[in-house]
Amino acid sequence: MTRSNWIFSLCSPLLISSSLMAQTAAPAPAPTIPANRILIHVYSDKPADWQGAVTKANDYMSSAKPGTTLVEILATGDGLKLVDKDNPMQAEVMGSLNKDVSFVACHASMNAHHMGIDQLHSGVGTVPSGGREMAQRKAEGWTMLEDKTPAK
Repeated sequence: MTRSNWIFSLCSPLLISSSLMAQTAAPAPAPTIPANRILIHVYSDKPADWQGAVTKANDYMSSAKPGTTLVEILATGDGLKLVDKDNPMQAEVMGSLNKDVSFVACHASMNAHHMGIDQLHSGVGTVPSGGREMAQRKAEGWTMLEDKTPAK
């Protein structure tokens, strides 16, 4: 084996492996952000307001094409009673969760009302601050509704 053949046979695997490493996979496409993003703020202790918020959320999700709408119900203050696992509206909350409506509870309000995470309905998340959640969602372009806002 000549010297040039020997160098070529030694360097060939290095050249091939480096060219393979230079080939990278195409980046994954960015996730599509749904056009309709709605946050419904529930802060009332009135069951009629809770029912109104849940009905609005379900109506939005039922009329939307799949993947085009996100609805989040944010419970703060007295509205935490909506997401309490002992609330008589358990079936309605579960039905909304099954329609991809998300529920989140304000952790600061939970602390103020001496409510533990174990008291939340299954499937309900928490956020550190309801006010911060509303400000962040608004900055992201979400539509903000209150529990007393009539359905559109």
